[in-house]
Amino acid sequence: MFTLGIDIGKSYHAAALIDPSGNTVALLSSFPAHAAGFHKLLTFVQDHLPDAPAGLRVGMEATGPYWTPLAHWLTDRGFEVAILNPLKVSSLRNFGVRGSKTDRIDAVLVAQALRWKASHPTTPLPRDTVELRCLTRLRSHLVEERTRATLRIGSLLSSLFPEFHPLFPKLASPSALAVLDAAPTPARVLALGETALTEILRTASRGKLGRARAQQLLELAALSVGVASLAFEHALSLLLAEVHLFNDQIRDLEQEISRLYDAADIPPLHTLPGARVLLAATCAGELGTIARFSSGKQVVAFAGVDPKLRQSGQFTGQVRMSKRGSPYLRRAVYLACLTAVRTDDYFKAIYERQLARGKPKRKALGAVMNRFIHVLYAVWRDNRAYSPLTPA
Repeated sequence: MFTLGIDIGKSYHAAALIDPSGNTVALLSSFPAHAAGFHKLLTFVQDHLPDAPAGLRVGMEATGPYWTPLAHWLTDRGFEVAILNPLKVSSLRNFGVRGSKTDRIDAVLVAQALRWKASHPTTPLPRDTVELRCLTRLRSHLVEERTRATLRIGSLLSSLFPEFHPLFPKLASPSALAVLDAAPTPARVLALGETALTEILRTASRGKLGRARAQQLLELAALSVGVASLAFEHALSLLLAEVHLFNDQIRDLEQEISRLYDAADIPPLHTLPGARVLLAATCAGELGTIARFSSGKQVVAFAGVDPKLRQSGQFTGQVRMSKRGSPYLRRAVYLACLTAVRTDDYFKAIYERQLARGKPKRKALGAVMNRFIHVLYAVWRDNRAYSPLTPA
């Protein structure tokens, strides 16, 4: 069987056709990543293999989102398409002494990797899980950007109002943001007065904070060593507006994610301990379909929670989590397990057993994550809600 390897780029792709013996038959050094380019690729293939797609396998790397249109386009025309892990192709490149890299060389390496490994054709993921993946990843990026903006706010406050942060450790909290919106400097806090501050705090915190916190803030403002700066105030107001925008966008995304999750034909992952709808939606979006995995071990590896050991001669290094997998899935499982070890007897017993063996908390939680993924796999495979397990 002939093999077509495609090196994926943002705007242009390259292709290499090799015969069953691994010899390069022809190269297509560049074709655009749009319809005209795809037809150019099809012409290239049919010039050398008139019977294609019969007798031809196609492989390409999972390079960002750029492989998706071509993979679907070829699949719709009857081609057998396999998506390869870029790490595997990169290992072939490093096999050579010089480690040369060009688009044409990469296309040949993709073809050789597919010829040597019996990769199965890639089945398009269900549309609902693809949409969940898109939105949950976007939410993750927005949360990261909000965190960066919050850190910059903290940096500005160390000059403008250094006493503020110890009183409000969570600068992204509604109470802290409400006060900073109204009075970002000691002078403006004093000008606002106790009554107005109390009302702002009580409203933002839904009654949890009030006059006592307002009095503390006024006392700190009166003794503040903050440096007045119009430039810093202006920068702070822009960053506050940015955080509010992120909050609005994240809130809208969460509502849409919840709606999609409820409407999707997905097993009840949200019934797992610690896995709220957002975390369950992230798991569903990253896994796509359970048909991609034949065991819980494969899902563990896909999440990068599998152990990695470095050993050479008499030297044996520490066993660490490989972290070669979906970081979004791994973080969702991590957050769920933080709650599971406190609220679920089964996972709590695993965690405490690891601690009793002298494992540090980080490694004990890693063992919980590994087991959690096996349980998640069973819930998805059997399409049934999680029921509390008996501690071993």
